[in-house]
Amino acid sequence: MRSHIAKTVLTLLAIGAFAFICVPSVRADSITFDLTSNNLGISGSVGTVTIKDTGVNQVTVLISMNPGFSLKLPGGDVGLGAPSGLNAGSVSGVTAFSGASIFSGLSFKHFFNGKNISEFGVFTVDYANVEGAPHGVVSADSMKFVLTGTGLTASQFTGAAIHFCTASGTGCGPQTGFATSGQPVSTVPEPSTLSLLSAGLIGLAGIVRGRIRG
Repeated sequence: MRSHIAKTVLTLLAIGAFAFICVPSVRADSITFDLTSNNLGISGSVGTVTIKDTGVNQVTVLISMNPGFSLKLPGGDVGLGAPSGLNAGSVSGVTAFSGASIFSGLSFKHFFNGKNISEFGVFTVDYANVEGAPHGVVSADSMKFVLTGTGLTASQFTGAAIHFCTASGTGCGPQTGFATSGQPVSTVPEPSTLSLLSAGLIGLAGIVRGRIRG
């Protein structure tokens, strides 16, 4: 009787694991672009742009500047090689950071489709001219915002370009320029809960099988 129950449990576990494996996996991807090219002749990277899946049809864009550089806000640009369908209304939650200061409730004043940024070529979408920061804040060490669109995922983005300043903090200066990236430097898939659960079921089935044989 005990052996029969154990075999029944094993069968149910195997069926459950198979069912979870057959369910399409929901993957969360994170893609990072290294801003290693610029029009000021500066060698090395000035920062990174990371795009991460943070919800269904939603990604979060995080721009992080390296020490000695900042992201221009008023008059600045964030160009992205992105899928079609994004528009001015696709962006929300624009927030900038400098040191311990957080500037929330910001917005992009302008939006462009197919904008040519400096000598770096045409970017599918361009969000420009950040508004809403306190008086005197014209740049930031980092910034994040959310993009929402039908079927939107991080893996669909192919490049990034920004308007940057050659000084850290909120004061910009002494020079401004544009920096861009080539192909993403990293793509990090994050396993979904379903994938983890299916792996656990398979492992549990193996334990039960071992006990039956023992």
